[in-house]
Amino acid sequence: MPYLVDSDVLIDISRGKQAARDYVDALTDRWVISQVTALELIVGARDKRDLAAVDAFLSAIVIVPLREPIGNRAYEILKLYAKTDGLHVFDSLVAATAMVEGLTLVTKNQKHFRMIAGLQLEIPSY
Repeated sequence: MPYLVDSDVLIDISRGKQAARDYVDALTDRWVISQVTALELIVGARDKRDLAAVDAFLSAIVIVPLREPIGNRAYEILKLYAKTDGLHVFDSLVAATAMVEGLTLVTKNQKHFRMIAGLQLEIPSY
């Protein structure tokens, strides 16, 4: 099954963690990112040079766009988990993207996602 790589793993790569890069490289070309993750990376850019590097990176990978079914699923997920587990909007959209597109979410952030029924998670061991 293809993978949806979360921003925390990509941030590890951008910070020079070779183990994170090796992990993602081992996924070969079977990974994509959510449009929400792309937005998070842009917001996280420290300056214009960093933004240019992020933009170049994003131009080379597949970004799954937000579509109506993803928004609808995120709405349902938030109703279930926002108040009981503190789920945030962006995380609900990332989870919904994985679920609607039939992808396994690769994230080190178990706390934000582990309670979501039906979400396939893979926690990198690097």
